[in-house]
Amino acid sequence: MKSYPSTLLKNACIVCILAFISLAGCNDTTTSPQTKTPVATPFYTMPGGGPCVTLGAHPQSPYANIQVSHDTYPTHSEPMLVEDPHNPLHLVGGSKFFTDPAHYRFKIGFFASFDGGCTWSDGGVLPGFEHYGVTSDISFAFGTHNEVYAAVLNANKTASGVAVSTSHDGGKTFGLPVSVTLNPTGKVFNDKPWIAVDQTTGKYSGSIYVVWSYDHNGNCGYSNNCSEQLAFSRSTDGGTSFSPMRLIEGNAPFCTNATTGRPAHSTRCDAAQGAIPVVEPGGTLAVAFPYIDLMSGPIPTRLLLTTSPDGGTTWTTPALIATIHDIMGPFPPERYRNLSLPAFACDLKTGQLYITWSDKGHGDADILFSTSQDRGQTWTTPIRVNDDPLRNGANQFQPQMVVAPDGVISISFFDTRVDPQHRLIDVFLAQSTNKGASFLKNVRVTTQSWDPAVDAPIDRSGQQFIGDYQGLAADNHFVHLFWNDTRTGKQEISTAAVPSAGP
Repeated sequence: MKSYPSTLLKNACIVCILAFISLAGCNDTTTSPQTKTPVATPFYTMPGGGPCVTLGAHPQSPYANIQVSHDTYPTHSEPMLVEDPHNPLHLVGGSKFFTDPAHYRFKIGFFASFDGGCTWSDGGVLPGFEHYGVTSDISFAFGTHNEVYAAVLNANKTASGVAVSTSHDGGKTFGLPVSVTLNPTGKVFNDKPWIAVDQTTGKYSGSIYVVWSYDHNGNCGYSNNCSEQLAFSRSTDGGTSFSPMRLIEGNAPFCTNATTGRPAHSTRCDAAQGAIPVVEPGGTLAVAFPYIDLMSGPIPTRLLLTTSPDGGTTWTTPALIATIHDIMGPFPPERYRNLSLPAFACDLKTGQLYITWSDKGHGDADILFSTSQDRGQTWTTPIRVNDDPLRNGANQFQPQMVVAPDGVISISFFDTRVDPQHRLIDVFLAQSTNKGASFLKNVRVTTQSWDPAVDAPIDRSGQQFIGDYQGLAADNHFVHLFWNDTRTGKQEISTAAVPSAGP
């Protein structure tokens, strides 16, 4: 942890208090959209911070867009990002590094920044996966002793697994992976692992949790396996070993899905994709996941939640968050694929839960948002996050969400509103300072729209690939957006530091 001069912090605190008092009367608590624009109050410069995180230097757009990837890999996508909870200048990110875009082959690479995201070191690809043709879907979490954990899937023609790599130098390098699960039969695919660490001081402090989709039972359409169960494993020894895989999706009356090979009248919630774990302030582990219609037919996608109060030993019956209009498939006439993978977050002070997703209930894709104040048992009626005109043909998709220590909610998303033809993509940011009752005016973060057709790999379904999700991190002063775009002529990773709205 980097130490700052005490007088500097005292002065910063005094000005923060004054700023809070002056803004308190402006806090909108209605359900109508907030109209104020986020304004940064210049009160200090972080020691060691780069020019992109000098508060007050660029409180309004355009924000500096910084290219992160400068390697020789032809294409990058699906970036993720994490911020050191003890040092807001320390960021670790990663993404797909395509080795053969024409044949949809890729590895996972990583980056680190120690000046607030203004400059980045390139760590190359994660070591230890040389015998796997594919390494994918990276997610990060900081440990309780400043370790950085990275969870990925690894696969070749005969095996599929999940592994966790650990860095002890802040993300500059990673050690050899530790296997969480590995199936050698070729009949199982372990998909989209996500990781979380218990940062509380409770009984399960330091526990590492990994959840993923355990896909098996053959193909039943749209490249889906006929059973995609929710898998779970944990480590209580700092990532040295992991518990045997458990399936935790459970049963619920709304989990019906008439698919090939599935028992009649089954209510098992075994169509899970894109599960996300978060740890609540009391140490309860909560996992949100979409229950997706595997047959791409009339059954709607449902967002579900299951929780464990005892470190993953027992799990609650899944609760229904929302029934949604999935954006599955391309936006005609475009050819890049889409899916309503949600983003899920928790306020680590209040325990309030938040979820957001892309929904095409109004014809085009919008970002919707819901929240729960009773640990996920009931959820608010979804509200629209993007503030462009309703049904204007623009699509908003791939949301990512983070809650800062001061409670400000930030949601980033891809957006086609700037282009009259709704082809070119930008990145926008929406923030809420009133616990999700409403959102401030959306802010355009990209300084240039980008073409998704440029340099796009083609996946195994014949669709162009720009990734399924983007990265985001935040503290009380800045929001760090992390995305891929094609302004250079190929898919590269970019970032921007946007001053936070403040509470």
